[in-house]
Amino acid sequence: MIDKLKELIAEAEAFTAQSMEEVEAFRIQYLGKKGLLNAYFAEFKNIANDQKKEFGQVINQLKKTAEDKVNTLKAELE
Repeated sequence: MIDKLKELIAEAEAFTAQSMEEVEAFRIQYLGKKGLLNAYFAEFKNIANDQKKEFGQVINQLKKTAEDKVNTLKAELE
């Protein structure tokens, strides 16, 4: 599961957009109410105790990466 999160971080870092609509779709996919992050945060309770620290760090890194990418792309397109 942590490997999948790291793949998503790489995808988020590589994401580019040509329009605000693409940025919004990316934001919803990662940060929306039914987005990837909410699903992983919900899954957190099922993670073994010895893996929770690393899982939490990686999921928070994904959240920060996605938020930073959305803010950067919005600023570039405005």
